[in-house]
Amino acid sequence: MKKTISTLLIAGLSIFAFTASAQKLAHINLDSLLRSMPESDSARKTGQGHYQMLESEVESMNKEYQAKVQDYQAHQQGYTELIKSTKQQEIQDIGQRIQAFQTSAQQDLQRFNDSITKPIIMKAKNAVNSVAKEHHYNYVFDTSSGVVLYSEDSDDIYAMVAEKLGIKASAKKSK
Repeated sequence: MKKTISTLLIAGLSIFAFTASAQKLAHINLDSLLRSMPESDSARKTGQGHYQMLESEVESMNKEYQAKVQDYQAHQQGYTELIKSTKQQEIQDIGQRIQAFQTSAQQDLQRFNDSITKPIIMKAKNAVNSVAKEHHYNYVFDTSSGVVLYSEDSDDIYAMVAEKLGIKASAKKSK
């Protein structure tokens, strides 16, 4: 009898300890939240402006390239071998410059976009952290990243975080 009571007591304490240490889980679609932040529209417009500036430069370089090619084709019969060789090298150099510029421009655009979106992402993450602490969540999963393949029911804190950021929460709930 003593053994049975001891076993029941231990089992009861184990269940209590397990229940007391249960993790409180939540989720949020961070991409959706970021898109709804007013700062994101401004950043998107700024990024598009930077892209258009770089694109304009590429177009200008392509026009120069096309002009050199057309000039060469129109006058190549009158050129000496030295001039032909020099003109061909100029055209080749311009083509290489365009390729190098495009590669650099892609990297520059990525760095630029990262620099203007980083403060927005940090603001959203800080709001998520704040809500998680206020409501005692142990874990908050980002459902937009595709990392969560399965989860038990958890609270969607999108509306609370949107309210914390002072933005109107959409009716969209996604898991």
